[in-house]
Amino acid sequence: MDSVWAVRLPVSAGTGPRLAVKDCIDVAGVPTVVGSRALASAPPALADAPVVATARAAGARIVGKTQLVELCRHADGVNHWAGTPANPLDSSRLPGGSSSGSAVVVALGEADVAYGTDTGGSVRVPAACCGVVGLKTTAGRVPTQGVFEFSRTLDTVGPMGRTVADVALGMSLMEPGFVVAPVNAPLTAARLRLPGVEPGIDAAVDRALSAAGFTTTDVELPSWSDWNSAADTLMAWEGYFAMSSFLQQPDLLEDRHVASIEYGATIPASRVTEIRRLQLQARRVLDDLLATHTVLALPTLAVEPPKVAERAGLTYLTVALNFTGHPALALPIPRSDSHLPASLQLVGPHFSEELLLSLGALAEQ
Repeated sequence: MDSVWAVRLPVSAGTGPRLAVKDCIDVAGVPTVVGSRALASAPPALADAPVVATARAAGARIVGKTQLVELCRHADGVNHWAGTPANPLDSSRLPGGSSSGSAVVVALGEADVAYGTDTGGSVRVPAACCGVVGLKTTAGRVPTQGVFEFSRTLDTVGPMGRTVADVALGMSLMEPGFVVAPVNAPLTAARLRLPGVEPGIDAAVDRALSAAGFTTTDVELPSWSDWNSAADTLMAWEGYFAMSSFLQQPDLLEDRHVASIEYGATIPASRVTEIRRLQLQARRVLDDLLATHTVLALPTLAVEPPKVAERAGLTYLTVALNFTGHPALALPIPRSDSHLPASLQLVGPHFSEELLLSLGALAEQ
């Protein structure tokens, strides 16, 4: 099976943008297999997901469905059954996931825009690994009907492209009438300083912000790890209810996914209530920072993309933003100490994607 495309479709005539769709999003007439042998015999989808329907109405030409990590459940990009897309920057390194194929096809120029989903970093992590741009949208902004469910309250759909302009085009396909917003000076950034980031990546982020005209203020968030842990637990809990039926045929899943689904059943409701309270607190902390700064800024990945044989945590800098629901844009920036790019992550207030993309264009320049 092709390791990038789950289904390659003929490019239809016309001048609209070529759109690739992650194979957890319904495209009418095509099975939604979600990278899993357990769904290999799934019937064709009867209708387009709303985000696909709006793209068709805008003239987009759907060129295929892209591979992903099985059931969207991990961020490394590895799929032992359907195939792991090769990282276009360095084939010895992980492509990131779970929207691995979507990142790769736009990096290779085989699509103008790709759709991905992001529950803990699944748009931003592969974008960072593959040197492209990816947007995690505000929780609840883009409809998730017709999208395979992982975590009902954390799932988001977002566009990916080679440039910020391509991602803005992707937003207009998802949301008719979407336009980027003008940027008003002065520009300020709360520069989140978190442990474990490679010095070369931190330096690249600081240079990019300075070049884009941001005045930065360093901010430490000692609760960040607690937010990450809470988000992962919430994801596992909601993921159990979404995917428990797969446990009836565990031999059709990767062992790591069986174990993670089973773990969700062990989480008590009292812990989930505690997590929901913490979630409100975390949102308020970031909202307070955004009340006095244009954006929050941090890297997307703390390390350069791991080698294929390595296993490293890739969502340390992303999953907390799924927990709070804020939109986050990941875009490549140059490093002075590596041939691989770093990735800058800009975070805005809820429903500020229009502004984030304008600011991302400044940093991209």
